[in-house]
Amino acid sequence: MSNTSKLVDSIAQRLSVVMKQMETLKNDNNSLRENLHKTQEDLEQKGLLIKELRMKIEAAQTARSITEGHQAGTKARTQIDKLIGEIDVCLEYLSLSQ
Repeated sequence: MSNTSKLVDSIAQRLSVVMKQMETLKNDNNSLRENLHKTQEDLEQKGLLIKELRMKIEAAQTARSITEGHQAGTKARTQIDKLIGEIDVCLEYLSLSQ
């Protein structure tokens, strides 16, 4: 009986060690999942920031190209004015047809 008792005690100790290791691994796993979630959120925010900055760069480049070339800027303004005039004519036509 002594051997059986020692064997049972040994198995119980090993089982206790394995259960503690399993609990530690569960905690580590939960911590890693939280870190992954935070990292994914950070990545998404940085992606949005990059998109916003790219839009600002594009707007700045467009503004610079208009102001750098006065002639090109004048031409762009002339085209915009022409388009606005055409829109006004269309709106007048629509208001008369009602």
